[in-house]
Amino acid sequence: MSELVITPPPEYNYDEDLSSPMYSMCAGSSERVIQFEPFKRTGCPDCDWLYFTDHMTINLGSRVWGLHAPSYGLNGKVEGAVKFSGDRSHVEKVIVTLEGLLNTSVSQRGPGSGEYKVPVLSSTVQIYSYADSTVEWTDEHVFSIDLPSEVMVQGVVSQLPPSFAAYYQNSSCEVSYRLRIDMARRGLRRHESKTISILYLPKTRPSEAPLISIPRPSRNLSDSPLCIFERVKTVALEPILPLDAKRLTKSPISTHSQKSVFFSLPSPQCFSSGEPVPFTLSLVFPSDPFLASMYSKNIRIVLLKRVQLWRKGITEPIIRDTTLASAHLRYFNEYSEGVTLLRGSIRAGAEGKESSWCVKGIAETQYILRLMVNPPTHLYGHLPSFKHDEKLQITTDSWGTLERELASTGGTPTPALGLASCLRHVDEI
Repeated sequence: MSELVITPPPEYNYDEDLSSPMYSMCAGSSERVIQFEPFKRTGCPDCDWLYFTDHMTINLGSRVWGLHAPSYGLNGKVEGAVKFSGDRSHVEKVIVTLEGLLNTSVSQRGPGSGEYKVPVLSSTVQIYSYADSTVEWTDEHVFSIDLPSEVMVQGVVSQLPPSFAAYYQNSSCEVSYRLRIDMARRGLRRHESKTISILYLPKTRPSEAPLISIPRPSRNLSDSPLCIFERVKTVALEPILPLDAKRLTKSPISTHSQKSVFFSLPSPQCFSSGEPVPFTLSLVFPSDPFLASMYSKNIRIVLLKRVQLWRKGITEPIIRDTTLASAHLRYFNEYSEGVTLLRGSIRAGAEGKESSWCVKGIAETQYILRLMVNPPTHLYGHLPSFKHDEKLQITTDSWGTLERELASTGGTPTPALGLASCLRHVDEI
């Protein structure tokens, strides 16, 4: 039998006096720096946003996002350049104005009917003046106007609302932005103007990572139905009595149903569009076990997109609801006799296409999670129903994606392209 020969590993010499290499913020000769460069104007009609008048050529940069108008994200800058042609002798000045308008319309009988237009943004820069001898007529005149994240609207600070359009029977709501370039001439000579529609599509994100599931409650659910978990909100649903309430209040069932249905959601109620919103529903009827089983068969949970419009001089808003999604109940557990726990989730609309916003007292887009628990049809006059509306905040993007986006775009947030799905094309003037 041959003897196993083991070869020892080679010896390595370690010089303890050898210092660590020097590190520097500057790249060495063998290193390459990857740097984001802003989109440049090429002057190509198929590549750039180009607009023309008799004596102006306006370039708003590259057609990057594939939308029908120039688009900008949160804290974006509306940048461009204007070239003049023709005689300058009668041109007094050229100014560029960025405007935002919130337009609501209500056509119905009664007070408050009509169109209501509210300016939400107005910013102006002058790019040429005849009196300024340092500016050459033949130069390319560049401009840059910031899109603020907050604005003052009728004395109230609000987030600058995104471009938006919603049309209903007898009412509508539209948020639009436009860039206007005006060439003013002296005397009675014709002024020249160009109005360009643009899109403001700010991305929004939750301020903290949302819960992806709700912890399982303890087995003594019947003893403490309002179990409090960290970052979980639990509400007790109030029973809704039928019209024949007198007969119902004499029944012992009405007493047991006062605190019997509980709904739990992650807290805070802020979720990314397109992602599932987890929830639990607890039916606690230990004294009437058959009610838990009966109510569990008649549950409906939907997510509503609610647009609220306030009419001038009227405190009560007009409300328009649209159903976005229905819940899916995945798990059904009977903890004990008369105590049932249901778990499920509901999708927060289409990915990237939903976002909560509000201009107080004028218009608001909300998202309402509506829960309805009903008795069987033949028992409507004898048992209460349960209903609850929970307001959710919906964002366009997920938590934790901002740093990665800023790193890849050089610090400029990109537009929330999904928000453009509700917008219509408006021709420039």
